[in-house]
Amino acid sequence: PLASPSPSPSASASRLATPTILMLAPHAAPQIIYVHLSSNSPHAGATLSVVVLTSSNVASVEIRIAGFGANLPKTDVGHFEGSNPVPKIPFFMSHSFTLDVIARNTAGATALQSFPFQIK
Repeated sequence: PLASPSPSPSASASRLATPTILMLAPHAAPQIIYVHLSSNSPHAGATLSVVVLTSSNVASVEIRIAGFGANLPKTDVGHFEGSNPVPKIPFFMSHSFTLDVIARNTAGATALQSFPFQIK
């Protein structure tokens, strides 16, 4: 099943009802189960919060937008969560991007989910 972002600016990410973590062997292919973005179209300067739930064998999760990436801290088995400020984009550049969520296991195998993302 594909994960889909669920923007909810008024809900706290840590209080969301979320799917159960899949318990997989370390060598199994990593899986992204759930992605929550505080907004799919945040304003420049705002804080974007991200929660990603994965299979148990995922060692790291990276969020990548337009060639820039940030790792999300692992808060529990299969649970990654973080917040970052949204950068200001010059008016003459496109403000529409693809947000990639990349999950990796210790062997380096990856799972990728991509979502449309626009900075206002």
